[in-house]
Parts: sequence; structure tokens; C-alpha cells
Amino acid sequence: MKEKVNIAGVEFDAVRYVDVLTAVEAYVNQEHKKQMIVTPNPEMVVYSQNHEAFRQVLNSASMAVPDGIGILWAAHYLSLPKSKNRFVEIVKVVSTLFQVLFKMKAIYRVLPDRVTGADLLFKIIEESQKNGWRIYLLGAAPGIASIAIDRLTKQYPKAVFAGSFAGTPVETHEDELCERINLAEPDILFVAYGSPAQEEWIHRNLNKLNTIKVAIGIGGAIDFAAGNAKRAPKLLRSLGLEWFWRLITQPRRFKRIWNATFVFVKLIFRLKKGSSS
Repeated sequence: MKEKVNIAGVEFDAVRYVDVLTAVEAYVNQEHKKQMIVTPNPEMVVYSQNHEAFRQVLNSASMAVPDGIGILWAAHYLSLPKSKNRFVEIVKVVSTLFQVLFKMKAIYRVLPDRVTGADLLFKIIEESQKNGWRIYLLGAAPGIASIAIDRLTKQYPKAVFAGSFAGTPVETHEDELCERINLAEPDILFVAYGSPAQEEWIHRNLNKLNTIKVAIGIGGAIDFAAGNAKRAPKLLRSLGLEWFWRLITQPRRFKRIWNATFVFVKLIFRLKKGSSS
């Protein structure tokens, strides 16, 4: 595995989807070891600045994949030489942001790919068909995960789903949830409680899960799989504009999108400004 890329104190792995799938296979085949994969995005990086415990949870994971074009942009921008002239540095920020839309190869120079939790769900389930991995879906609203399994089974008929449950990330319910999951004996656990709840839940409970080899926080991926929420069109995703789609379709998320875009860019600019020449 390549050296980690540090973005505002959060360590990222420079991986593509194929690297993650290879790692998952190795994790599942390891005896007596449990691994957590996290999918930090710009919003999570911003949140981690004022929540040290959460940043430690992210950095304790076996793998952290860059979920969000903003993460790739930040890795690219932070790797460039710093100018002593503030105006020149601002121009550099703007120009690199335009590269996200018009010169994407440059953005992929440091981190080679955007690896989303939503896509990982589908790719790992597809890969599970030839390995017999048992999958468990935890989270989303009641009944949504079972709908997702019905749809996923049609798409991946050889996939093995050990079970699903909505549950809650509230700590007082953890023992009950762990017991339910243990009875199902899955190999891979997908947790969709949203961040930071899902990562903190996995961190607290992974060692209580007897058969789990890999646990992954996947945000709204179960809703996507169930057809309960619609992802941005592929063109917008390829351009790194999924946040714009969410702003249009879910205006109530404005504050979150603001943090993931403008606040994140401001954070990265300040970090670059404060770094040594």
C-alpha cells in the first residue's frame, strides 16, 4: 500500500476500486482479524477539525478511501508549491478548482480515484458472488434495507445476504444489535447510519461482532440500493458535481453542502497558507 496522504489531519489511502476489492478479499481471508474501512468526504474532514475523537476514529481504520472529488482536489492543491503572494495563491485555488471540471487528469495525480461508499456497496456485493461472502446491511429507515436486498438479489443473484436490520446507533441498543448480527454470521457488514454515527458505531462494536471480518460505513448507499433515493446522473458524478445535484434535489441539505464545498475549500486554503514554504 502506498504512503498515506494527509488532508487536514485525516489520513487517506491512494487507492482505486480494484485496490479496495483486493484488500477486502485479503481481509476476509485473514483469521482472527477485523478491519474497518472508512469513506471520508469533505464534510467529514471539516467536522473532524473540531472533533478530535472522530478524527482518531477515522485514522484508526485499516483503510480510508477518498469519497468526494473535493478530497482529490485538496490532495492535488496541497501538493503544489506554496506562493508567498496571497493573491497568487488565491488564483492557484481558483485555477485548480477549474481543473476539477476541465482538466481532471491533474486532479487525480496524488489520489488516483474517487472511491465512494455508494459504489463500494455494489462493487463488493458483485465481488462477493464468486467468493461466497455473507453480507449484512445495518441502518437506513425500517424496511429499507430489506427492499434493498430484494433489488440487489435481482441484480446479483449469487450474492449471499445474511440479513438486515434498521436499528439505531444509540449506545444503549448496541448489545442487542451485536447479538442480532452475530446470529446471522456475516463476513462483511455495511453500516448506514450517516457520519459520524456509523464510524463511531463500528469503532465501538467491531470487536463484539464474532464473524465480521470487514465493516464499512456507507452513508446513504442503502437508500440508493433500495430506490428510496436517487443518485446524481453519471455525468454530474464524473464532473464532481454530485453536491450540486443534492443541493437542487435536497435543498434542506444546504448547510451540509456548504460545509462540504465552501467551508472545505477555505479550510484547505488556510492550511496551505499556514504551511512552511
